[in-house]
Amino acid sequence: MATPKKLTKAVLAKHREALEAERSELLSQIDELDAEADVKNWRDGGFDDDPADSGSANIERERAQSLARHARGMLDQIDAAIDRIEDGSYGTCTRCGKPVERARLNALPYAELCVSCKQLDEAGR
Repeated sequence: MATPKKLTKAVLAKHREALEAERSELLSQIDELDAEADVKNWRDGGFDDDPADSGSANIERERAQSLARHARGMLDQIDAAIDRIEDGSYGTCTRCGKPVERARLNALPYAELCVSCKQLDEAGR
């Protein structure tokens, strides 16, 4: 297998732009989800102490909180990828040190593991 070429400044700029756009979108989603999960908003929205309303509100709050947690996790991954661009390690697998495949970076610009290491990670190794 041939070693991939080093990422050019143009490619790094493209990935950084994609990461920053996704970061901005996630921040907006997190704000919306946090507002949706806020108990005060549910009370102001007309839900009272009726058990059916309360149950529905709890389910919706939990859903919003779960989605917000997931978005924050993705935000952490994006911030870490931007840090790797800045420190010059972007595109290098954080586990084995080999280059992360270009196709993988194009699909997931915040990927920190090459395909082989990701497969090992998912297999629990």
